[in-house]
Amino acid sequence: MSRSLTKLPDVYFFIFTKLSAVAMNPLVTIIIPVYNSEKYIHDTISSCLSQTYSNLEILIVNDGSKDNSEQVIMQFSDSRIKYYLIPNSGPCYARNFGIEKATGELVQFLDADDILDSEKIGQQVKMYQLHGDRYVYSGVMGHILGNQKQLEEGFTFYYKNLEVAEYFHQMFDHFGKYYTTGMWLLPMKLIQETHGWDEKVLINNDGEYFSRVILHSEGIVFCPGSVFYYRRDVPMSVSKRFVSKQVFESWLYSYSCYVKGFKTQLDNDSARELGRKALSVYYCNSYPNYPDLLQNCKQQIRQLGYKSPAAYGGASFRWLSQLIGVDNALRIRTFKDKSKRSLAAAKQ
Repeated sequence: MSRSLTKLPDVYFFIFTKLSAVAMNPLVTIIIPVYNSEKYIHDTISSCLSQTYSNLEILIVNDGSKDNSEQVIMQFSDSRIKYYLIPNSGPCYARNFGIEKATGELVQFLDADDILDSEKIGQQVKMYQLHGDRYVYSGVMGHILGNQKQLEEGFTFYYKNLEVAEYFHQMFDHFGKYYTTGMWLLPMKLIQETHGWDEKVLINNDGEYFSRVILHSEGIVFCPGSVFYYRRDVPMSVSKRFVSKQVFESWLYSYSCYVKGFKTQLDNDSARELGRKALSVYYCNSYPNYPDLLQNCKQQIRQLGYKSPAAYGGASFRWLSQLIGVDNALRIRTFKDKSKRSLAAAKQ
């Protein structure tokens, strides 16, 4: 006959309660790639160490920084920090390196200039304990401009539990409103079911990666008290050096990956509709750069069964596209943009 828990010897009771506590408090791995981030990395690490949820390991992967990032990182002595220095290989490689070293049940990716609210991870862990490892966990996003923190406006359509296809419809239907890297908390089980960060993606690598993880999940659980901030005024990001054909090719590739994922994981009608929306983001935002890539994009849209891209832009652009077609609306928008730049140059 088994004995009740209270009848167990004290040593066994102690071991049992310790094991139960571990099970109820999963280890969270925070992965931070760092490249020339001496100005921001101190605040980013401090926000991780200030989490009310303390069962963390913080993997800092220095991607060959040439500034004083390492000296700033070495100011911290917390035992939860694990520091790695690797040759410069890009943020996707650094994140994949971090995944290989991670031992947590949950993973928080973080850019080296992001800030976590003190309750960010704890609130998401509570939801994870309720819903499990087939879901991904979101929250409320804000930004930092200068030294001022502010919550993003117009993001309330994200602030609820979302089914997989519903999430992508919401994302593509709301012009320019995307969650960025630090918003998510991901179960390691879902990460292991997808291949890692794609090193061929130079821009939108976070969108491409998280789209794959979400497509392998059963949906998104919204965590109201989980707040994350990204910086709006960081110089020298890839998106701010958005000029070369290589970057445009990589950007189109990222949206082609969306299409592939939709076809694999969703029903045919949803996959076709969302695939067109994804490719239309590239087409409308990259026009008129590199006509051969635009033609490639348009051909992929036709292969989905549509004659033209969808209108992706602000309300006035969508209205004009309904009247005269997307390509004509893009020509007018391009002409107006050139005129504004010429006028601004003349005033200087």
